Amino acid sequence: MKREKIAPAVIQYFPLDQLHLSDLNPRQDAEPEGIDLLADSLAMIGLVQNLSGLADAETGKIGIVAGGRRLRAIARAIERDPAVVERQPTLAQIPVQITFDTETARAWASAENSAREDLDPADEIRAYGRMKESGADVPTIARTFGQTEAQVYRRLALAALPAEVLDALKSRQISLGMAKAFTVSQDPELTLKVLDSVRGKDASEHRIKLLLQPDTVSGRDRRALFVGVDAYKAAGGTLAADLFSDQIAMHNPDLLSRLFAEKLEDEADAACEGWHWFEIMEGSYVPYGAGEKMKRLYRTEGILSEEQSERYDELAELANGEVLDEAGQAELAALQTILDGDYTEDQRRFGGWLVYVDDHGRLRKEGPYVKPQDRKVATEAGVLTCIRRTRTSAPAR
Repeated sequence: MKREKIAPAVIQYFPLDQLHLSDLNPRQDAEPEGIDLLADSLAMIGLVQNLSGLADAETGKIGIVAGGRRLRAIARAIERDPAVVERQPTLAQIPVQITFDTETARAWASAENSAREDLDPADEIRAYGRMKESGADVPTIARTFGQTEAQVYRRLALAALPAEVLDALKSRQISLGMAKAFTVSQDPELTLKVLDSVRGKDASEHRIKLLLQPDTVSGRDRRALFVGVDAYKAAGGTLAADLFSDQIAMHNPDLLSRLFAEKLEDEADAACEGWHWFEIMEGSYVPYGAGEKMKRLYRTEGILSEEQSERYDELAELANGEVLDEAGQAELAALQTILDGDYTEDQRRFGGWLVYVDDHGRLRKEGPYVKPQDRKVATEAGVLTCIRRTRTSAPAR
């Protein structure tokens, strides 16, 4: 199949009266409502994409072969308000990519009809931003550009980025994902510094966010999860939300660490009430060997009566078959509590727990243990045993 060659073309500027819709343009008809919406957009932000046309060497007129809707909308905008050309220079002198070659013009028209090219992301972001600044709401912008409101919101979130970031996006020095990462920055000077460091590189969004927020703590950090956003804010902490995810960044790490330590101390004290000691682990787990020299304590398990034992077996069988109702589950849990038993007062007098906060921000305990220095008195009190009692039922009558 022979491919049509598109001749080199230049963009020149023409007043509206030198332009007309070419017979080569496949879009000879257009919905009036759509033209009105596009005219509203042009009046607010000007022309974002140039037109394409075939020049008549004799008359100097330009037949528009690609961009017929834009041509109609420009005419409609000027018809409504002639002064619009003073506010929007691109409507007074309209940028048109021209050719004197009919075959090239026909190829442009065919390409426009078969696969209309979307706005460059940087141009789209700027266009939405200008419409927003001009007073248009999101639904209006979405209708004007034929986009979803969700898409408009995402683009508007990028519209406030420094011009240098959008210029880098336009020139393909950064990706759209990288541009999104820059929305977390609150320091314009740092933004430009980081931008210079990642231009033309395949930097991850996560890496860019770390560079832009070197002294912040992620809302997914175990300390943040344990303390909670509300408590952090109530204490005067500041944070920023990531516009493109559900993540937040806390800007006062020292405050967060203090709140974490205070809450951990309070909750550990409450969770270990009545015990001889508790020790808080700094990390999100108990290090290997932390309890190696200690002696583990075990619950004194309870005893079920013969009737309770039979009922326990019956309920457990139903539970295994996944046919136990809610009342039965509660009854089984009560019997299991009896079997699990509890720690004695003597065990509490000598024992204690290793306490930590896991990666999900949950308070955890490991133990209980008797420390080496308490082992002698605990042994004399009959607390230490290497044998763990097993489930026992009352003897049959």
